[in-house]
Amino acid sequence: MKTLLARLRDRQAACLWLRVLYVPLCFLSFLGTGIWFWLMYTGGNYPDGWLLTAGAFTLGWSLILTAPAALLPRVLKRWYMGILGAALFVLTLTHGIYFNMFRKFFSFYDMAFAGDGFAFLDPSYLMVRKLSVLLGLFFLAVMLAAVVLVPPRGTGRRWELWTGGGLLAAGALIAAVTGALTLRGGDTMVWDMSTDPAVVYENFTDSKAAMRLLGLYQYTFRDLQLVLFPGGGSLTEEERGEIEDYAADHVHEENEMTGAFAGKNLILVQLEAIDTWMLDYMPNLRSLKEQSVVFANHYTPAYITAGTFNTEFMVNAGLLPASGGTSVSVYTRNAFPSSLPNLFRQAGYTANSFHGSDGSVYNRGAIHENLGYEAYHSGSDMGMENYMMDSQLIGAFEDMTAGDPFFTFIITYSGHGPYGEDNPIFQAHADEARAQAKRTDGNYVYAVGHAMETDVFVGELMDALEASGLLENTVVAFYADHYNYYMLNDDLQMDIKGVDSLDLLQHTDFFLYSADQEPMTVEKVTSSLDVLPTLANLFGLEADYSHLIGDDAFGDGGGYAFFNDGTWVGSDRDLTEEIARRRRVSSLMLSGNYWG
Repeated sequence: MKTLLARLRDRQAACLWLRVLYVPLCFLSFLGTGIWFWLMYTGGNYPDGWLLTAGAFTLGWSLILTAPAALLPRVLKRWYMGILGAALFVLTLTHGIYFNMFRKFFSFYDMAFAGDGFAFLDPSYLMVRKLSVLLGLFFLAVMLAAVVLVPPRGTGRRWELWTGGGLLAAGALIAAVTGALTLRGGDTMVWDMSTDPAVVYENFTDSKAAMRLLGLYQYTFRDLQLVLFPGGGSLTEEERGEIEDYAADHVHEENEMTGAFAGKNLILVQLEAIDTWMLDYMPNLRSLKEQSVVFANHYTPAYITAGTFNTEFMVNAGLLPASGGTSVSVYTRNAFPSSLPNLFRQAGYTANSFHGSDGSVYNRGAIHENLGYEAYHSGSDMGMENYMMDSQLIGAFEDMTAGDPFFTFIITYSGHGPYGEDNPIFQAHADEARAQAKRTDGNYVYAVGHAMETDVFVGELMDALEASGLLENTVVAFYADHYNYYMLNDDLQMDIKGVDSLDLLQHTDFFLYSADQEPMTVEKVTSSLDVLPTLANLFGLEADYSHLIGDDAFGDGGGYAFFNDGTWVGSDRDLTEEIARRRRVSSLMLSGNYWG
């Protein structure tokens, strides 16, 4: 008996439409994938014209991607369609996982910050809609059917060349015209970051808006374009003028808290994933907060998916991290004279950073030294047996307090995911966490156990400072790097924190303890960008406040926190233009190496 494939070949030899069917099937796979993904993940709310723009880009790119299926030699057709079909399935799956975890879409730019992200390889973190997987598999099957239907003998090379050439020309024309119309008039609404197509396309900082506007294929093309050819590295006179105009308007004046901690040591602790509610289970940290200067309305806006590095850079550099379109080398090559470690070193302090992860994670070893730290101390440098256990950080206490005076930056780890029953961080506190946890839904109990491990280090640190006689002359400041998204359930988080939006969910702790400072509550809204200018003012450092993007919490400026989508909290007035200006200036200073 003849095999099914042999029968198909016989049919194809006698039937023209069967010999050419692989081309429309390939097109259908590309078009269908683009449409289902776009409709499923971008919702139904589009500004005027965006639906047509995304649809045109999707159609144009589907034609362009189909063209090689006709143009390539027969032996390469199957490889092209099979590899691209599988890659497209993986891409949509990755986007789905990213969207469910971070409420934004994947960017190849994010791969530069992959380091700690490998923790998300835990199966409990790889959530994706079942329907999206089924649709992805369906259109992958359509592509595989096209692969099978490529005939051993074609209908003639001339037909293939004419068909492929026509598809390529038509697709390129549609994409080019759509692109030209999208960018038209882009200079008329430069401050409207969320609804002006030209601004969304050029800035490419809001992945949700970009995907709604461009569709899957143009989004991917634009993303790769900015990663491979980021541009930047120099500033025009006009751009320098923008920066200087901003600096002239961004004036800082001394206030009643200027120099309040001048000459004191500083230990600045970035708390990994320690959300506000977790202090209920952290008696050491909670007690310190009760005796501290507390910034009660503090927010940690997320601009890149590397949440820890996102805040780490803002606090240390006073600038927004690049969310695309700029080479990651800016972090290792740019000059940052107004960075926090440089300011302290200019004032005669030593400056060192400490974290359990290896220096290759987020390239911290190189980035921290470029920011001005004398050295980055990893878990292995500190002799930690398990870099995830914050309680083992205390072994480096002597190095942390070396210098007179000293500035020490510590990043904890134990709040990090993935959460689970077998995680050694949780196991160290499992019984206590289960006994104290106020609820059991989601990953709540696991989060409690992880927080308890971080609190052990906080207690050990304060005990060591007191025993060494350093406590009276040392300020210890704490802030969270992001809300606890390792819970993997934003609705649960909002219920716990009593908020009703993702912006408000990013409310986190920031407070600082000094033995001779009376407890104080600062009601003014602050964000991660405000940490550097606030500390500079308190320690009386010679900072260039005018070129920082944030504001001193005790000064007259600021009083609001703004987010990646252009929204803000803390003010009833329209801040659209002001926020856009700050984002623009930060981007120019970073991409153009303003101080270089």
